[in-house]
Amino acid sequence: MWTIGRGRDGVAAAVLAAVAWIGVLGTAAAADDPDRYGLITESSFANRFTDEVEVLWAQRVKRATFVGVGGLKLAYASVVVPNEKAAVVIVTGRTENLLKYQEVVADLVRQRYSVYVYDHRGQGFSERILADEPQKGHVGDFDDYVDDLDRFLQQVVNRNGHKKLLLLAHSMGGGVATRHLQRFPGAFQAAALSSPMHQPNAKILISADSSCAWFRWTGWFMSQSWAGGRARPYSHVAYDEASNEYTRSPARWARVLKDEADHPEVRLGGPTRGWVSEACAASDKQLADAAKIVTPVLVLQAGDDTAVMPEAQAEFCASYASTKERACDGGGPQRIDGARHELLIEADRFRVPAMTKILDFYGRMVAVK
Repeated sequence: MWTIGRGRDGVAAAVLAAVAWIGVLGTAAAADDPDRYGLITESSFANRFTDEVEVLWAQRVKRATFVGVGGLKLAYASVVVPNEKAAVVIVTGRTENLLKYQEVVADLVRQRYSVYVYDHRGQGFSERILADEPQKGHVGDFDDYVDDLDRFLQQVVNRNGHKKLLLLAHSMGGGVATRHLQRFPGAFQAAALSSPMHQPNAKILISADSSCAWFRWTGWFMSQSWAGGRARPYSHVAYDEASNEYTRSPARWARVLKDEADHPEVRLGGPTRGWVSEACAASDKQLADAAKIVTPVLVLQAGDDTAVMPEAQAEFCASYASTKERACDGGGPQRIDGARHELLIEADRFRVPAMTKILDFYGRMVAVK
């Protein structure tokens, strides 16, 4: 929720509050309507993915590389839309590759947004950090992810002179995006965070808190070893409702597996001790420095999330609102009950409300002068 201040800032806040209230009314009336934004449904997924998404990626999406911290070559994809509303930069989660966002890119292009998505160092189509052990998820310094994002903006995105820049980040990408918003204020005009990793659910020791405490103190030791002491190579398997903690959509999960089968080089396994240590340390900074963020933020929370800690998302929003006249959009994390971690590839009953909230939020932010 936005509150009204004094002077010029107060006028701006009043306008934003009015626009936000109108948007909330509209969302409440049609949050579950896929036709509102032309979203693909599971019943039409196979046909529309072939006819719309694959055609878009084959004909209009450009793929290339940019140079990240330390000279690593990082892969990206982009599509620039004529007469755009704004440009959206997608920051992906751990283990992911840019092909996982083909449907999301199509959703955004359909609404006249230009889109950029890239693969983090050490995963997807980007250069690996541990070249001789490519399935280990490792990073030497979490802020390398953040600096890579800033280099992506400077080397690629900003050169196209977009009207406004919006951020869409998922899971670990939400943690990277949060740190970028803290370190580089004003780079984005709005940020939507899907199941953001404001604290990882490390699942190594008794609890996430105890695991993070352990790895903060010991992560430097054998940092490139598998976290948990045993090998955890790539192991994505066919969809199973009971065991899949990420989504309830067999169709969308099957597409993820197809892309990973077609491109085995993108496969990634579990994290290293060093990655967990860095992720936990970064989560402390995200929560401690949330009040430094000046950008409007929407946080989407998956009700049945077991990959990250939802409690940290609430703590983030509370800290974000502590010293300013605004809160996370909607007043706090926008919870989608019953949804699993992967909101952007979830079943329609979860994905449609999530995408609608994101697109409504972007529409309101783009409308603000």
